[in-house]
Amino acid sequence: MPVPPDGSPRPVLAHLALALALAGGLLAGCAPRPAPPGAGVAELPEHYTHSIAALGWPGAHRAFQVGPGSVVSTGECALEWLPLPAGDAGAASPVWFERDGVPVAHWTMSGARQTVEFEAAAAPERALGDTGLVLSVRATVTWRDAAPGTAGLVLRVRSAPGGPHVVPWDAPDATAHEEWWLGRAAVRDGRVVALLDPERVLPQGAPTMYRHGRATGDGPGSLRATCEAQLSRGQSRAWEFLVPLYPFAQGPGGSLERVSHAGVVAEARRFWRDRLARAAALETPDTLVNLAWRAALVTLVQCQERDSGLWVPIGSPFQYRDVWLRDGARVVRALAVAGVPDLAADDARTLARFQLPGGALLSQRGQLDGTGEALWAFAQAATLPPAPALARELLPTAREGLSWIRRQRGNTISLRLPWAGLLPFGEPRDGELVRANLVGNDAWALAGCAAVADLATLAGDTALAREAREVRADYGAAFGQALARARHADIPPSWQGPGRDWGNAAVGYPTRALPERDPRLAALARRLRERAAPSGLVCYGPDDSLHTYLGADLAQVSLLAGRPAETQAYLAGLLAHSSSTLGQAEIVSRGGGFGANLPPHATASATLVDLLRNMVVSDTRDTLEVGLGAPLAWWAGTRLERAPTRHGVAGLRLERPAPDVLRLRLDPLAAPLRVRVPDGVRATAALSPGARLAGADGRWVEAGPGTREVSFRVAPEPGR
Repeated sequence: MPVPPDGSPRPVLAHLALALALAGGLLAGCAPRPAPPGAGVAELPEHYTHSIAALGWPGAHRAFQVGPGSVVSTGECALEWLPLPAGDAGAASPVWFERDGVPVAHWTMSGARQTVEFEAAAAPERALGDTGLVLSVRATVTWRDAAPGTAGLVLRVRSAPGGPHVVPWDAPDATAHEEWWLGRAAVRDGRVVALLDPERVLPQGAPTMYRHGRATGDGPGSLRATCEAQLSRGQSRAWEFLVPLYPFAQGPGGSLERVSHAGVVAEARRFWRDRLARAAALETPDTLVNLAWRAALVTLVQCQERDSGLWVPIGSPFQYRDVWLRDGARVVRALAVAGVPDLAADDARTLARFQLPGGALLSQRGQLDGTGEALWAFAQAATLPPAPALARELLPTAREGLSWIRRQRGNTISLRLPWAGLLPFGEPRDGELVRANLVGNDAWALAGCAAVADLATLAGDTALAREAREVRADYGAAFGQALARARHADIPPSWQGPGRDWGNAAVGYPTRALPERDPRLAALARRLRERAAPSGLVCYGPDDSLHTYLGADLAQVSLLAGRPAETQAYLAGLLAHSSSTLGQAEIVSRGGGFGANLPPHATASATLVDLLRNMVVSDTRDTLEVGLGAPLAWWAGTRLERAPTRHGVAGLRLERPAPDVLRLRLDPLAAPLRVRVPDGVRATAALSPGARLAGADGRWVEAGPGTREVSFRVAPEPGR
């Protein structure tokens, strides 16, 4: 649900310069700062006013928040570290993940006399229950002063971080606590909230165990501990800390006594590397794009809970731990194209549980787009790649959804309601924020009809497939007539006209209610992008509120319409408005604030995965299209492996074996092939047997089904 952001202003020109560097330099202008040899940290810039990262796990009911500052939090308890030497306070760096996409968090605090490097990771701990995680933090202090001295840290046990944070849905209502030390355990109201390094030192004069009066955990009486060591220049000392996701009522340390930092980090790396290795792999010459792909996959996998034996797609690790059809459908699509079929199929089954007795699929009252979105998601899960068994499983729900759409259209005709032949009015209380007949509802219903036809065809139900196509054709004609009647300069949010732009942005992609070259789509994109210029994104509501995924569908339309520069500009803008771990807040101000709507957001991750995949290979139309959005530089070694398509799973490589030759290598599929020649050059000759130039502008090279290689000669475009 969009929430207007806040945050202190930051010069817009900084964002403009970065966006221009990204778009003009093939995103190379924002490549990660080179790390020291052997370092595994992707040290990326932080574009938000607060640096925040999520450390979670699929199936867990919460996630750990890292930041802002040198703080980790469960939502009801936080640990904050301050430098020990007086006057040596150093600001915390942004939070970074590792270069292979693994969500192990790193940050630093650098002062005049010492530097502290932090490493934090989360992993399940069986003794804490099936949804329990433990966070381990290692703080390594290195002494920098020429003279030996007392190095170390002060630990403060708080209720919450000092900056933006979210109180979990299942957190106790209490805001005041009794706290004490019990050995190495920090105990709050009789439950262990943290375990300190066995060699920590409590503040001078404090007993090993003590109680204080009622406090919020943030006042002078809050628990503190001191870690200190006598070090000479260049010497280091490390301390380790454990935080359970949920406090547990056991003795001193209890079941976590044998948990080691090395073990937690090793388990986190093993799990996430295995997950990423089994998904589709995207590698381009642009390191930032590669990191963004993996970061988005981590967010999508992390944003999964279990319910009744099924995976459930939630909105974010923090404030949106719930399911919405409009968000869940995007997640299903992204997981499907990214080669994570187990989660995609289960998430689709979860969406089916939102069907009402009448056939409608609703997750929020008044959001009539849910039926079309769910049906579309079913087809994504069952056709990428084709899975007839899953199509047959989902078909009864899809059949009822199609019947609901048909009945609703019939009712608006028989009752002679305004905008007859379309869906009735709705009041979504989100998105368009208007009570009206919404254009997006009809666009998604059209996508749902087409999806039922695809599912029925795959399942072998020819009669239902024919019926769905007929409904889609008649509905599409009514949609076109209504658009002409609306007399809007482009595409309105509602048929009556009022409302915020939301569902109308999906009219070209993914719903395909209008063909991608319809001039009204281009006009809509221009209008929305102009308001947000020069960010590369679009606004939601006020001109200061930049939305990270609302413009993704417009970028997809640009891709299909042959305007890849617009798509590349959107991608540049998105990456220029991402966190240092490449998560995106749903809405961000031009100054970098995001209010209480914390990153990362699952839908932003989902649309990013979908866009990057389609930039390299697209099966949106009847042919397999390669390179729709790939800049010329991506032809110097882009690789996409284990990529599901409607025609099967494929791998491909974009190569430039000579300055004037481009070559595509791919696993053969039973589909005609079209290769788009990147902007800046044009094809002058097809070099592979069976390949041929298409069109007079040298923009396309075509080949037949089963092609393994397409090579073609290129020359600079006139004027370049």
